[in-house]
Amino acid sequence: MKTNSENLTPFRSGIYNKDKINLNNILSSLKNHPRIKETGSILTFSGIVRSTSKNGKFVRKLTIDAYEELANKSIKKICDDIKELPGIVDVIIVHFKGEFDVSDDLVHVIVGSSHRDEGFKALRLAVERYKNEVAVWKKEDYINGTSGWVH
Repeated sequence: MKTNSENLTPFRSGIYNKDKINLNNILSSLKNHPRIKETGSILTFSGIVRSTSKNGKFVRKLTIDAYEELANKSIKKICDDIKELPGIVDVIIVHFKGEFDVSDDLVHVIVGSSHRDEGFKALRLAVERYKNEVAVWKKEDYINGTSGWVH
């Protein structure tokens, strides 16, 4: 299987099936970005499945679903907006869908920036915006046998 870095095409942010790609694929693609010489830092955020829900129930697994067309449009807008900030070379947001166990990767947010300070600010902004703006839902299956959908 050819990785993105082998064919040097820019990596596209969006919704992907679980295990379709990994963080190393994304980082390799960013290192082949046409503006990589302007980049002094690459910052990453990875969200994973935790063992408890917001309300304290013990989670056995998650199922993530998304309205892909709308979610991809929202992710693209977030990335495009943040890339307009001074010193930001690229922003990539990848959210996975499917069934997940505790500790599985759910989302990767990557920012390439000229300097770390502007990169950290952009990374925080990207994470907060995707959490609030992207049409992704999760079904939490609890150890006690119940379940519930959460946005």
